[in-house]
Amino acid sequence: MPEPCQNCGAELYAGQQFCRRCGAPVRAESPPPGEAPTRLFPEGAQTFAAAPAAGTSRLGGGHTDSVSRQQPTAYQPPLAAYQQTSPLPAAPPARRRRRGAWLAALLVVFVLGAGLASGAAYVWWRATRQHVVIRTNTGGVPPAPAAPAAPGVPGVPADLGDRIKEALKGAGVPLPLDESGAVVSGATTVLTRTYELGDDAAFAVHAVRGSVTVTGGDGEAVVVKITKHGGSAAERGGARVLESKTDEGVTLVTAPGPADAVSVSYEISVPRGLRRLEVAADRGDVRVSGFAGAVVSEVGTGEVEFRDVSGEVRSKLIKGSTRVFQGGAEREGSQQFSVVRGDIEATFADDANADLKAETLDGDIEVDAGFGLRVEKAPAGRRLAGRLGEGGEGLYFKVTNGDVRLKK
Repeated sequence: MPEPCQNCGAELYAGQQFCRRCGAPVRAESPPPGEAPTRLFPEGAQTFAAAPAAGTSRLGGGHTDSVSRQQPTAYQPPLAAYQQTSPLPAAPPARRRRRGAWLAALLVVFVLGAGLASGAAYVWWRATRQHVVIRTNTGGVPPAPAAPAAPGVPGVPADLGDRIKEALKGAGVPLPLDESGAVVSGATTVLTRTYELGDDAAFAVHAVRGSVTVTGGDGEAVVVKITKHGGSAAERGGARVLESKTDEGVTLVTAPGPADAVSVSYEISVPRGLRRLEVAADRGDVRVSGFAGAVVSEVGTGEVEFRDVSGEVRSKLIKGSTRVFQGGAEREGSQQFSVVRGDIEATFADDANADLKAETLDGDIEVDAGFGLRVEKAPAGRRLAGRLGEGGEGLYFKVTNGDVRLKK
C-alpha cells in the first residue's frame, strides 16, 4: 500500500526517494541499486517537457533531429542573429606593379648624369683655353662690340672652313662647285671645268633636268661645260652642281633646285680611251659618240643615242627612244640596249660584224631584207637571232612595249 508524503501528503510509490509534489526526501537510506530517483515539482514549475527539446547526448545539448537541419542550441545561437544587414566594404584592389618604372628612372638618371658630365667638360675646355671678361656700362647706350676674327668665333683658326672643305673633298663627299668664274648673260649661266684623269679613272655625271652630251677625243683631260638655262640669275644660282673627287675619278651631280624653270646641261669631252663613263638623267637626252671605253647609261625620260661606241655598253631607258649607229670598227665588248616604253632603232654599216639578238614583249621587229634574218613569233611578242657579217661581240636589243627596227 502506498505511503503518503509526510510533508504534503502526496501519494508515494515504492522506492521513491523524493516527493514529486514538494520534493521533500522520503527516507534517508540509499535507494535500492538500479532504481532512479524521481522528483515531483510544484504546480506551475517549468519542467523539461515545457523547455526547448533537450537532446539525449550525455554531454548535454544534443538532439535527435535530422542532421540535415541545424537547430540552435545553447552554445550556437541561430544564424539569424548573425545575419548581415549591410554589405561589407569592398576590399581595395591590389595595386598593380608598374613594370619598367625602375628602368625608366634609371634611364633618366643616366641621361641627366651624361648631360651634366658633358656640360662640365665643356666648361673645363673653355676655361683652359680662354679668359672670359664681363664688362658693364652704366653710361647709357652700350658701345658696339669689336668685329670678331673670322670665322666669327674666338680661338677658331681663320682657315678652319677651308680645312674642313679639303677634308671633305679628300673623303669624296660631294660639295657645291665653285661658280665664281661663271659667265652670266641673259637667261644662261655658263661655267667650265677641266679635270686631269688617268686612263684607269672614271667620270660620272647625273643630270636631273637637262641633257648630257659626251664626245670621245684625243685629249688627255676631261673638259666639262655646264650651262644653266632659264629662270633668273638668282634661281640659276640656286640650282647647284655638286662635285666629288676621289682616286677613282670625278663625279658631277645636279642638286635639285627650288625652281623647276632651271635646267642644267653638260657638254663633256673625254679621252677616247677612258676606262669608264657613267651617265644618268632623270629627264633629258643623253648622247655618247666616238668613245672606246665602257659606258653605263640610265635615263628616266628622254632620247638616248650611241654613235660609234666600241666599248661595252649597258643602256636602260624607261620612256623614250634609243638610236644606235654601228660603224665598221671592231667592238671590244658586248652591248645591251633596253627600253621599257618606246622604240629602238639600230643602223649598221655594210661591214658591221656582230652576233645579233632582238626581242619585244608587246610590239614588232622590223629588219631590212639585206640582213637575211627572219623574225619569229614568241609566246609573248617577237624575237630575232642571227649573225651580221663574220659575227663578233654580241648586240642585244630588248623592248617591253614598243618596236625594234634594224636598218642598213
